[in-house]
Amino acid sequence: MTGFSIRHGLAGAALAVCLGLLPAALHAQPDFGDNTSQWANDGECDDPRFEGEGAADTLLEADRAHDATDCRKLFGAGRIALRGPSGDIEFGDDDSEWARDGECDDPRFQGEGVAETLLDADAYHDATDCRSLLDRGLVALRDGTAGERVHRGRLEKGDNTLSSGEFVDSYEFEGLPGQHVAIDVRSAAFDTYLILKDPAGEQTENDDAQDGAGVGHSTIEMELTEAGMYHVLVTSYEPGESGAYSLTIDPSAPSERSAPAARDFTTLIVGGPVSGELDGADATFEAGEHYDTYIFDGDEGETVRLELSSADFDTYLGLVTPSGEEIANDDYESAAGRSVIELTLPERGRYRVQATSYAAAETGRYRLALTASTAEVPVERRSQGRVYGLFAGISDYEGRNTDLEYTAEDATRIRDALIGGGGMRAADARTLVDSDVTIANVSSAIRDIGRRMGPDDTFVMFYSGHGGQVPRTDGPTASDPDAMDETLALYDGSMLDDELRELLDEIDQGTVLVWLDSCYSGGFAKDIVSAPGRMGIFSSEEDVTSNVASKFRAGGYLSLFLDEAIAQGLADDDKDSSITAIELSQYLHERYRADVKTTRSAEVVRNEMTLGYQHLVVDRGSIGAYDVLFER
Repeated sequence: MTGFSIRHGLAGAALAVCLGLLPAALHAQPDFGDNTSQWANDGECDDPRFEGEGAADTLLEADRAHDATDCRKLFGAGRIALRGPSGDIEFGDDDSEWARDGECDDPRFQGEGVAETLLDADAYHDATDCRSLLDRGLVALRDGTAGERVHRGRLEKGDNTLSSGEFVDSYEFEGLPGQHVAIDVRSAAFDTYLILKDPAGEQTENDDAQDGAGVGHSTIEMELTEAGMYHVLVTSYEPGESGAYSLTIDPSAPSERSAPAARDFTTLIVGGPVSGELDGADATFEAGEHYDTYIFDGDEGETVRLELSSADFDTYLGLVTPSGEEIANDDYESAAGRSVIELTLPERGRYRVQATSYAAAETGRYRLALTASTAEVPVERRSQGRVYGLFAGISDYEGRNTDLEYTAEDATRIRDALIGGGGMRAADARTLVDSDVTIANVSSAIRDIGRRMGPDDTFVMFYSGHGGQVPRTDGPTASDPDAMDETLALYDGSMLDDELRELLDEIDQGTVLVWLDSCYSGGFAKDIVSAPGRMGIFSSEEDVTSNVASKFRAGGYLSLFLDEAIAQGLADDDKDSSITAIELSQYLHERYRADVKTTRSAEVVRNEMTLGYQHLVVDRGSIGAYDVLFER
């Protein structure tokens, strides 16, 4: 593909590879593997990938990449060479049900040697047949796969390392908006881990591919949204793991939807409002909401205001900073057709704006405006009333669910943080842990606090424990277009998102802050944040699990970071002894990016659960960005 190139860095060395043609420099250094063949070190090359006078008379597939010393020496002397046209192609393994039947069952190939019926599940799983038939000229790669390139590398001592100890090899390529790319890394020697960083620094990660291939396979497939240099990091899940791997970067992988129209990547001009329309041809998020994407370049310290309005649908506005922070607004001042984001830009670079709807499949016309000012946005102060809190955490489920580490301690941690740094009196805190976190106790506590609330008061509900999802009996709704209800796994049963919303609806005064550190917790946002005076902070998106922060001796990352933000005052960015909604949001986003989904360095925090897709979800609802939440 013209304009698409890849560069590879191993232990600081740079190697350029054009995806259209593999240069001889790469052939000069194939991956020789190890010396585990029983014929290793006998003076002949027993690896079937090679041919020539130095190759053994009998070559076995089992010796592939297992006679390194002999083959490296003979290759360097020019007595062997890579065999046939198959040297640059990753064939995979022989795990297909139809492997070794004399036909190529891999759907990436075409020709008289391929099977009559080809299944996607057999891609990379009929290696012996396809390799043999390719070398005989009876099959060839299909059109559309010729652009993909395989590099065989090796994690080993001497490589660069992540700060947590994993060896890492780095690659980079030039990409364009709308281009669909598939990246695949496989190894039989270690548990693979794959990271992709875009030009803005936003990072996508994958541990185990969801194809049943096991821990030695990681894959990322996505549609690029930025023009510029993308960085691919091949590493392992655990520190110190090493061994050979193959990396495939396919710049022409088929997308499940057509590339977005040019207007989906329109430059937004300051002071020049634009009119757009969501329709069935637009790109969609996983939950089914159509969206258009705009970009603008901003300077650090510049104040901007984005406003999305529509008479046709319930608007939802998103903003992604150059370093990957995600900011969103649903209903501004309780208006369903109006969403506003206003902030002082934290850095210089390209910002992405996503104009979308609150519910799936909504369409219609909209207006989007960007305005800017050199003056700082005035901070609107509200008088601080009393802060009430309900703090619930479960570690010991006593067989009703899997026990968790530190989650009960999270409840007391956040309670103490608000007493020490959030202006809450100890008498206004209700703490429930383990067997006390029942449906009745949680419901009673919310109702009791709600009866005490005044117009200037704040209620904080915090929960740390298991979360889940259950199918809705009445199917999809506007607040649950995926037809799933999210749940909190309390000690004696589950509390549905709808049930929590009904309890909170009984509170008709003051500000309600809901902080949930549990799996799938982001699904609560659509149910409980749309009402006036509410703001939600959730540890992960509605279809994603949350990680246990064992490294920090905390039940969840959200709990740990909230403690830092409030108890230590680290969210008080302007040092005025108060914490605003935007200050708390910014601090949490920064901490998540640093230790859960890193973008500023190659560091990746590992724990016993799969990592890579967990994102903080913050919905400020009708709470103004500069409204004061807590006074220290």
